[in-house]
Amino acid sequence: MMAIGRLLASALLVLAGAACNTAQGVKQDVAIGAEKTGEALHKSGEAVGNALNKTGEAVGGALKRSGDAVQKVVE
Repeated sequence: MMAIGRLLASALLVLAGAACNTAQGVKQDVAIGAEKTGEALHKSGEAVGNALNKTGEAVGGALKRSGDAVQKVVE
């Protein structure tokens, strides 16, 4: 009977240790996931910014050419 009690106590200690390790692993996984998500958002933000800059340059160039064309007609 005491052997069963010791076995159960040992099993509980092992399970408690495993639970702590699992919780620590989950925390590390969450931290890694958050870091990767942050990096992806940063890269996406840069890509969107670059696209907007290029779009703005294209629109600005088109407006300049339109203005030049109107100016030539007026002259």
